[in-house]
Amino acid sequence: MNFLQLAQRLRQEAGASGVGPTAVIGQTGESQRFVDWINTAWLEIQGLHDVWGFMREPVQFTAASGTAQSTPAEAGLSDFRYWHRETLRCWRTALGVSDEQWLVEWDYHVFRDTYRFNQNRTLTGRPLVFAVEPNSKALMYGPLMDDAYTVVGEYQRVPTSLVEPTDTPDLQEHQHMIIVYKALEYYGLYESAGEVVTRAQKQYSALLSQLEREQLPVVYLGNPMA
Repeated sequence: MNFLQLAQRLRQEAGASGVGPTAVIGQTGESQRFVDWINTAWLEIQGLHDVWGFMREPVQFTAASGTAQSTPAEAGLSDFRYWHRETLRCWRTALGVSDEQWLVEWDYHVFRDTYRFNQNRTLTGRPLVFAVEPNSKALMYGPLMDDAYTVVGEYQRVPTSLVEPTDTPDLQEHQHMIIVYKALEYYGLYESAGEVVTRAQKQYSALLSQLEREQLPVVYLGNPMA
């Protein structure tokens, strides 16, 4: 379901009189509340966990010779939250993926005191290690790139709003009702309708458990100690 369809389904589940919403922009009264509740529910669900699988995205970008660091914006990311640091690797662009090697993460302070100190500031070569600058979240390379390199990996997105009527949540179709039931809870609280709140919370809880099973990382237990 898209944004508009979700808002319309919310009205249906609420049993409210009337029709619509007929749009997601320019609504008034109850129709506007239905639209707002859907968007608020979607934002809340995205913010429940820091490691949702549906908010994890691949990234690939080219950094020019001499590059010391790449900010998220320079990597072409407008929805950046944090790097999945264990996924980062690079290859010399002219040679292609056959040249791919891992980038090893260093603690920022160790990296700074090694590659951003004295003559090492200008040391060039194949980037072997990286650190994340605490404020800008830029990837800092050591040594500086001696050629153009393609950097690949994964990152986590920030929560995003639904805006256009055709905007669709980044969930599989069978998971969309979790947004409707969270929004229905808001409706029930607004209307002081305890039975609606109870029904919404029950359905939401069941769907949340399903979503967490499908979209959170699997936790593996280590081998038993001898």
